[in-house]
Amino acid sequence: MSVPDAGAAPSYIVPGEICRDFERASRLEWLDTNHTGAYAMGTVAGVNTRRYHALLIASLKPPADRYSILSRVQERVVTASGEFELAAAQYPGTVHPRGYELIDEFRLDPFPEWRYKTGPTIITKSLCLLEAQQSVLVRYETTQPCRLHVRLLISFRDYHSLTHENSALRTECTEGPGRVSLAPYPDLPELTFIHSGAFAENGLWFGNHEYLRELERGLDFREDLYSPGEIVFDLPERNAWFVATLEPSRFPRGLSDMEVSAIAAAEIERRQFGGRDEFESILRRALDQFRVVRSDGRPSLVAGYPWFTDWSRDTLISLPALSTAGFPAPETAKILAMLLDERSQGLVPNRFSDKHSAPEYNTADATLWLFIAAHDYIERTDDFEFLRDVLYPACRDIVDSHRRGTLYNIQVDPSDHLLSAGNPGTQLTWMDAKVDNAPVTPRNGKPVEINALWYNALRILARWSEMLGFSEERERLDSEAQIMLTAFRKKFWNAELRCLYDVLTPTSPDARIRPNQLFAISLPYPLLDREQARAVLNVVDSTLLMPVGVRTLAPGDPAYHRRFEGAVAERDAAYHQGTVWPWLIGPYVSARLYAYGESEEAIAVCRDIVDRMRHELSVCCLGSLCEVYDADAPQRPQGCPAQLWSIAQFIITVKRLHETRQSRRA
Repeated sequence: MSVPDAGAAPSYIVPGEICRDFERASRLEWLDTNHTGAYAMGTVAGVNTRRYHALLIASLKPPADRYSILSRVQERVVTASGEFELAAAQYPGTVHPRGYELIDEFRLDPFPEWRYKTGPTIITKSLCLLEAQQSVLVRYETTQPCRLHVRLLISFRDYHSLTHENSALRTECTEGPGRVSLAPYPDLPELTFIHSGAFAENGLWFGNHEYLRELERGLDFREDLYSPGEIVFDLPERNAWFVATLEPSRFPRGLSDMEVSAIAAAEIERRQFGGRDEFESILRRALDQFRVVRSDGRPSLVAGYPWFTDWSRDTLISLPALSTAGFPAPETAKILAMLLDERSQGLVPNRFSDKHSAPEYNTADATLWLFIAAHDYIERTDDFEFLRDVLYPACRDIVDSHRRGTLYNIQVDPSDHLLSAGNPGTQLTWMDAKVDNAPVTPRNGKPVEINALWYNALRILARWSEMLGFSEERERLDSEAQIMLTAFRKKFWNAELRCLYDVLTPTSPDARIRPNQLFAISLPYPLLDREQARAVLNVVDSTLLMPVGVRTLAPGDPAYHRRFEGAVAERDAAYHQGTVWPWLIGPYVSARLYAYGESEEAIAVCRDIVDRMRHELSVCCLGSLCEVYDADAPQRPQGCPAQLWSIAQFIITVKRLHETRQSRRA
């Protein structure tokens, strides 16, 4: 794939020479979503390399309760020139079939589409999830008469698990005109294929599929898939398509070719996002993939695909991007209201479970990030009624709860008004990895970013008090914030290294160099003057800043990890111990523009960062940004292939730089 020039939009058309390079094409992933938490995901090569790859991962309780339903299809086309296999599957020691060798082009816009060259005949395959449904539409077109055999391979299991050949699977199929249904397990919904061909039942197990990214992650990586049979199409006598759905009641009379064309046209329209230019349209589409409507009708944001659901911290750090990207303001308000409705003892949930259990509240920062997201919303919209009726009373309750002390020892220290949190066994900040149930980066005490957020919460609540005419409350909050600020500057400043301590522990300050100090100079109300902010940036620039993000620990520290790789425990041990996080580019750019002002030089430095980052949109999951990168070069994309706060903070940064340059020109 060609790398775009600086300033150009990335290209999501992958040429044939890359598609046919298995090593490269099997690492280029694509993603299609439909606002329910369901998704389709795979690789340009057509081979599934993760347990999370499938043509239909359904969400039975949006956006959670996900199940892999239709893992893949295996196509065989018979033309005048011979027989050709279009699919690709990894088995022990071999790839078979090798359909990637026939790919002439892959494109992602408006949804995944492969063009196969089989002699003089061109076969085009496309797929898309249907909006707000647990359904996927797959279509085929041809330039020459041919017969197409499409074998269906189902998985029917929790998307974190793997399935193996078993006698419990029910193989019976129920056929009708243009449809076939099967219910492999009694505790899962029936799957129906509505199609334009002829179904030929022929049940077979296909054993030992290998998912090589799972092997790299130190997890089980072999799976057996069941095929109930194949659908046969004669092209171009009829259009070739099928819909795999868990909601057949939506199609009680089946589907005609005309209706399928109308569905496809609607899905194309849904994926069109206007913008200032093509690049802005691409970013809007990338963010849209994470927007969901929960089963209770309330909107939310999914933290990442393929394996995250909605985490409040990720949602709130990303929430300002919705307005930045031009999505409706009421959606932001509804997400804020939803999280406030779910609060317990002054805390919003850390995350909503993937199953049906109660939300978890083990977070010291997610609740405080709500103030930042709500401040952005009010500044953009002047939504006085929402501020008066929803935000202000709830946020006053949150501040009071923190003053009194709430769950997990989160409480204001009356001696200095700094916020402390946790104990040696908890992980309440975003650096939350555990190995053998012990925190990898224990940060109990007074973490620097928690206190930067607490200070901002006080200042924001003071501003809202003034807007609502509560002048005495504003004075009390400003006075409290000033006392806290004085203590912060005295206790967190590391005079020797000229930066900030990471945590004030009960025994001594933690002087390890981490990126959390950026939040003291990147939030709406900075806690350092510009001279100190520049000193902090000098340290960050020399130890943490990388082309694709910011390291989580400085090299040379005994705990530093050069690579994010290996089994689960190894990766968790490296998660925040050097590993680079691209979402931190947003706070870094904000910190630089504060420290150096919005000068042409400062803007140029930030533009260079953005131009390097936009290349990454074509590297891992096409059109999105991944979760993490290795700490040392070559910095391979790692972790979740499509991560919400990575793309959201990038969007916020791009927009801010554009607006800054526009204001300077004016």
